[in-house]
Amino acid sequence: MNGNLDFLIEIILVILLVYIAYKIFTIPISIAKCRHLSSNDVCLIRILTWCGLLCGITWFIAFVIALTFSRKD
Repeated sequence: MNGNLDFLIEIILVILLVYIAYKIFTIPISIAKCRHLSSNDVCLIRILTWCGLLCGITWFIAFVIALTFSRKD
């Protein structure tokens, strides 16, 4: 019985960890949407963010772009 409870707690913690990692990972996309950047800029930021799974540096590039690109007029 105790083994089942430990397994359930581990599953819940893994799910929580994946959710937190996803939210942190999508920060550049959220920033771009909140700043009302153009759809092309948001698309570029999304591509760079998801490419960050393969090469982590592109996530930082997407983050900088989301913070520095000018807003849509």
